[in-house]
This record gives sequence, structure tokens and C-alpha cells, in this order.
Amino acid sequence: MVETLAEESANFTGPVYLVNGDSHQFNEDAPLAAESPWLDVYFIDPVPNLQRMTAEGAATSREWLRVSVAPNSAQGVDVLSWERVPFSE
Repeated sequence: MVETLAEESANFTGPVYLVNGDSHQFNEDAPLAAESPWLDVYFIDPVPNLQRMTAEGAATSREWLRVSVAPNSAQGVDVLSWERVPFSE
């Protein structure tokens, strides 16, 4: 799955977003960027256009992730933006 994701992302000219969550803590990173240790694990080349967001999902979570889409963004510009929003009391 990782090899296919890397290959398809590398073949795409725009940004690629991987959004996951469950019982995780918030994280945002570029999991297959040049300095990633996963490149050696999977024997793949760096994938600079892949961005990962892990939404908070634990039962103790006090926030949600607001994701906005900019469908008419210029080539090479981020299509998605996100912010962590605390639950209202």
C-alpha cells in the first residue's frame, strides 16, 4: 500500500493529502519526505508532495479538525488547509 501511495503521489503534479485518525493524537507531517526513515524501509524514493494529517480521535479528545478546500487554487498551492478547533462547552 505504501509503495502504491508513493508511486501514485509521485506521478501526480499537485499536492496529495493522506488523512487518517482513530484513537490517535493530532499530527501533521510529510511521511515520505527526503529525511523520512520510511524510505529505507520500503525502498522508495522521496515523495515531497505527500502531506499527512492525523485527526485527534481518542476518547479524551477535546477538539475537532476543520478542513477547508480551495478548489480554484493555483498549481503547486495547497488545496487543503486545516485547523484544530476546541470543542465548545
